[in-house]
Amino acid sequence: MKFYFRPEPRLTVVVFIMLSILVGLGIWQYQRLQWKTDLIDEIQAAANSQPLTSLTDIQAALDAEEPVDFRRFQAGVEIRNFKQPLRVYTLRETDFGWRLFSPVAQDGIYAFGAFGTISDKDPVPSFRLESRLIAGYIRLARDGAPRTRSTPEKNRWFGFNPMPESHEWGNIASGADTRFYLDILEGADDASELPVKIPQIRNRHFEYMMTWFSFAFILLIYYVLMHKKQGRIGWS
Repeated sequence: MKFYFRPEPRLTVVVFIMLSILVGLGIWQYQRLQWKTDLIDEIQAAANSQPLTSLTDIQAALDAEEPVDFRRFQAGVEIRNFKQPLRVYTLRETDFGWRLFSPVAQDGIYAFGAFGTISDKDPVPSFRLESRLIAGYIRLARDGAPRTRSTPEKNRWFGFNPMPESHEWGNIASGADTRFYLDILEGADDASELPVKIPQIRNRHFEYMMTWFSFAFILLIYYVLMHKKQGRIGWS
């Protein structure tokens, strides 16, 4: 008994193209599954780590490529005085508003601090020069290079553009470490008392991967059955 297979040209070409697309989508979702799983593990590790206690420690952790996104921190910093803080338009619980940022300094190191939000209708407050202890969560940002594209691999969708010397913030903001910013909680000064903060990140890429591979398998079965019905495949 000998196996024979005489493929129908047009159907074979169409199925090959569709099969390539479906398998490619399945592989892409597998890669996304690996990335998302690693991202969640990194956030879990950072959030449950001991708080960092200085901007120097944060920079050292970043240089060592340790997980720091959503890690707690506390630091005694100097908050610069500016008439107009940097504002980022943001979605609040019930409306839109502005998130306020200002540079903070410690031992010659500058970074951006996020000091909560105000309503779109509220006046923008000015920041006065003061030194105090702050606490909150470290958030990673884009590297700040002009026109740097965010990528899913880095998961950095937010960054700070360099500012000209003529700007009110001048060289201070331009010299800040833009790899991260500090999500500051007003009234908090002890990071050990802050709750562990872990975002809810959906990870359904395994289901998506299996869906595309299932479609590819069904298409392959359909291809075989069509050839069997036409007597183009079988044993003789």
